[in-house]
Amino acid sequence: MVTFRTTTLKNAQGKPMPDSEDPKQVSNNDLRNSQFGGGLINAETVNAGRVGGDIWNIFLGQPTVTPVGNPARPKNERLLLATVKQEVTARLSQSLHNTLLINLGKELQPQQVKRPWDTEIKIGLKPAEVLSDSTTILDIFDSQEIAGKLLILGNPGSGKTTTQLELAQALIQRAEEQPDYPVPVLFNLSSWKDNRQTLTDWLLTELNLKYGVSTKLGKQWVENHQLLLFLDALDELKPQRQEICVQRINQLLLSQERPSYMVICSRSEEYNNYSTQLQLNGAVCLQPFNNNQIYNYLFNIKRIDLWAIISNESDLLELVKTPLLLSITVLAMEDISLEKWQYFLNTEVRLEYLLNTYVSRMLEREVKIKTDAKLSFPKKEQTIFWLYWLAQQLKKDSKTELLIEQIQPYWLVSKNSKKLYKFIFGLIFGLIAGLSGIPLFGLIGGVIGIPLWGVIRVLILEIFFNSIYVRNLQEITLIENIAWFNFNYELLDLILFFGLVFGLVGALAGGMLAGLVLGVVGGLGGKLIGLITGLITGLIIGLIIGVIGGLVFGLVLGLVLGLFFGLVFGLAGEQSGSFIETKLIPNQGIWKSSINAVLLTLLFGVIGWLIFGLHIGVMFGVITGLFCGEACIQHFSLRLVLYFNGYIPWNYTRFLNYCTERMLLQRVGGRYRFIHKLLQDHFAQMDFKRDSR
Repeated sequence: MVTFRTTTLKNAQGKPMPDSEDPKQVSNNDLRNSQFGGGLINAETVNAGRVGGDIWNIFLGQPTVTPVGNPARPKNERLLLATVKQEVTARLSQSLHNTLLINLGKELQPQQVKRPWDTEIKIGLKPAEVLSDSTTILDIFDSQEIAGKLLILGNPGSGKTTTQLELAQALIQRAEEQPDYPVPVLFNLSSWKDNRQTLTDWLLTELNLKYGVSTKLGKQWVENHQLLLFLDALDELKPQRQEICVQRINQLLLSQERPSYMVICSRSEEYNNYSTQLQLNGAVCLQPFNNNQIYNYLFNIKRIDLWAIISNESDLLELVKTPLLLSITVLAMEDISLEKWQYFLNTEVRLEYLLNTYVSRMLEREVKIKTDAKLSFPKKEQTIFWLYWLAQQLKKDSKTELLIEQIQPYWLVSKNSKKLYKFIFGLIFGLIAGLSGIPLFGLIGGVIGIPLWGVIRVLILEIFFNSIYVRNLQEITLIENIAWFNFNYELLDLILFFGLVFGLVGALAGGMLAGLVLGVVGGLGGKLIGLITGLITGLIIGLIIGVIGGLVFGLVLGLVLGLFFGLVFGLAGEQSGSFIETKLIPNQGIWKSSINAVLLTLLFGVIGWLIFGLHIGVMFGVITGLFCGEACIQHFSLRLVLYFNGYIPWNYTRFLNYCTERMLLQRVGGRYRFIHKLLQDHFAQMDFKRDSR
């Protein structure tokens, strides 16, 4: 069990230090007007139990994202621009530095606030130069020497990502005004997992996963240089893969798809160890705070009272020379025990203590938020364990963001958990299938449904329909979009062919057998020649009848099944045209998949009812719904097992929103991330022990 020590900081008289008497100052415990998720939240009226956003507006025809920018720009580009703008605004508003200023009653106005840290610029072989306070990151990006290809370096927590986001914000505004300017897009290099994968292919995958851009449209944008790439977290790749990634980036910069502009972020220490350098035009390096800058920072946020404490502790002063740790220290200072601090022997232990104190402080402070009286916040130890487990999974997947619908069965570790997941899935699948009158998948399917369903699916689909249609229970594949005018003609041809073969072989065998019997019976009454003649005649007649009957039966069977499965797979397949979609609410993919399953169930149920009758209509509808809704059943089964094992709460969205309010996570639409990679790594490295279950 992780334990935290909480100590109240006292003044020289031994009394608790009072809050500022400035009426404009807002207490750290007061989150009114705090910004979360990219929008201003009134903490006196918000309901913490509400899932962010109105689901019905998302799925019943209301616009999800309003295009921004010059109308001369194509609509899909303006949709992407609006999506990235929302993301950048949300992440900047939820940065710890900005949240700190808001909580202390200071409104952040980037155009009026000077950069609090020094910045050096290095171009080619020239020595590094210190930039003036008046030089903005946009000035550097636009300079003739850099020409839009920039590397941002710095120590952990030095403000690299914030600097990148501020540059993206300025370039988004430029793209809104200039219809031919590339659209800025944000990517995290930690998701590049295959050394053999080109950066172009990776970009297309990420455009689809993160922004919902179809492969066709994404390829068009990349080839036409219509994207301005922001690549973060180069240093978050495994050490042996970082330089390989640098080589892949350089290959992209030399290819026909090379972007006109590119910005990359990395930690200085890791990058300086590479033998291969990025073929960009220059780099800026964010420098640690000096003592005067720390003093001015505290003065500007009206916490100059902390200077006397920090300046007298040389180890603490050294630790807070980055914006991240200085902000964390300001928020957690009331609970930091200076007596305990002095006993720590190295920086790693001090940093661990500082982050533990920050987490404890955020979970224990009061938050003035109206909630349902029946709802209660989780205990601190339980919250820490759930965040520890989440950080562990993100680390295993080399991710920094969580989409609830992307939780996968391989997150289960023990064999018993995996068996329970499969059993629950088989039970639910069997019960639903039983409603359609398919006895094979009725109640018995709940007990032995998994092996039966797995064997039948693999044998039938892999043998007859090609293995690309086989979906393993170890991966949840969502069907979020219905391509209404899409049809899988390849599958129709395949099923039609096997239908003809099946019908021909079956009818041919039946006809020949019947002819053989008739020939034998007819020849028994005569001599041997009569028997032989009867056999030959019977076989010929059986062959003719079998071929004709088999062709007709196989054609009808193949056509019916081919039309059915071709339409199902076509509707559920990827959009073939230009398409873009954004995750605006938590678990949006599961909600959309479930609604699409219901729609297709009704559609094919009605079609089957009109053609074949009620019973067949119900069967067709339920089969289609199970195919499209299988991901929803898998997701529910998986969430149930994780809940039973104590890894997540029952209402995961409410918990993640609660952690966002506590300034431990950030939320952008339906995506969640820790406020900083440093905090994510801190949770992932915890030596957490809990009661056995």
